[in-house]
Amino acid sequence: MLRRHRPDALVAWSREKATTAADLCAHVAGFASLLPPAQEGEELLVICRDRYRFAVSLLAAWERGYSVALPPNPQLDTIRSVRARPGVITVVHDVDGVDKGIDVRDAAVQSAARARLGEVPFAPLSEPAPSRRLATVYTSGSTGEHTACPKTAAQLLGEARMLVEAFPFEVGARFLPMVPAHHIYGLLFGVLVPLVGGGAFHRHTPLHAGEVAAIGPVDVLVTVPAHLGGLLVASEGELGHPARVVSSAAPLPPRVAAAVRAQLGWTVTEVFGSSETGGIAWRESGGEGPWTPLPGVSVDADADGRMRLDSPFLSPDEPRPFVGSDRVELLEDGRFLHRGRADGVLKIGGVRVSLAEVERRLLDLDGVRDAAVLGVPVEGPRGYAIHAAVVAPGLDREAIRAALRGWLAPVAMPRRLELVDALPRTDSGKLRRKDVEALFAKTRKGAKP
Repeated sequence: MLRRHRPDALVAWSREKATTAADLCAHVAGFASLLPPAQEGEELLVICRDRYRFAVSLLAAWERGYSVALPPNPQLDTIRSVRARPGVITVVHDVDGVDKGIDVRDAAVQSAARARLGEVPFAPLSEPAPSRRLATVYTSGSTGEHTACPKTAAQLLGEARMLVEAFPFEVGARFLPMVPAHHIYGLLFGVLVPLVGGGAFHRHTPLHAGEVAAIGPVDVLVTVPAHLGGLLVASEGELGHPARVVSSAAPLPPRVAAAVRAQLGWTVTEVFGSSETGGIAWRESGGEGPWTPLPGVSVDADADGRMRLDSPFLSPDEPRPFVGSDRVELLEDGRFLHRGRADGVLKIGGVRVSLAEVERRLLDLDGVRDAAVLGVPVEGPRGYAIHAAVVAPGLDREAIRAALRGWLAPVAMPRRLELVDALPRTDSGKLRRKDVEALFAKTRKGAKP
């Protein structure tokens, strides 16, 4: 890393401070001096809201031989849960309320990092052996259960290098991530890709249009669909014209993509992947149309249409090809169409119903800002009932149902339709099934969601 940076090149910035590549090397060396050498299998849990502090902690941990554990969110109970896992010896953080570990805001830590400024000669950071485990991403998944996804140097750094080649940007490009660094998408596009490719990242994570506008011009905006939709309160030119706008972690509704293009003048690059598989494919077709596999990735389908994947970013312990839970339709030119998740097709009264299609039809309606759909088991011949939660200020249930009738068969119509102020998305834009179920439970009791 840092092979494309000069010593005085920017690597991180905020309104208060700009940090160079030479500063980063010194800060990493200083913080690493506080850490004892890692024993076999030891991990440090790293959770920092400040992206530069995260990067220093990450690189210092690697320098001392540790792998890092990255929790799915910065909530205190989640941090305690991951902290209690075997092999995790402490937590490195800048989060209020964490009662044990290393707070990188402490004076002693700050002094140790700054003490090496001017002493450490600048040099590209050495990279670990390809087979060495560098991180374990703890993803919540759709059920909310924490699933461990170990990542080797070949997977993480190999994917970062591939992304630099697949989506070239100028040396010195400024990245503004709207996703946290502890999420695999935010780790790659918000930290590793800039460090590998000669770019710089913003230290903080804006969530709203006003915050993005205040930061000023950037070259690469790293987003999720929910954040993109929120930026539509701005007018063209107010948020600048990034050379590339990247979206991942959740499907991009075509209406949002079209509105972003018309209102902000942006074409969005979607990246399709998962914590388990790494990046799989990309497209710039406005939330619909075929996907192109990323360099080095091979996509096929089995007899049932389930995706079969071979990729250098898969775990070395996974069988090849990896059979995923997504359904695809292969095209003659090597691209593919995504046909929803294999576990998202239900038989209701003997009729196959795609939950992804119901959700897509909701999102296509004028006035609908967000939607979530669940298939809920019920007694009787139907087998399942569809429940939908919809964010649609100004619309009522009957207007939504009337608009859906032109698209959906009667068995696919939501039996329960709740209008809510917002959906319980994570900071990476995902929806966990248990959170959506809890939302329905609240509305059932008459409480405000």
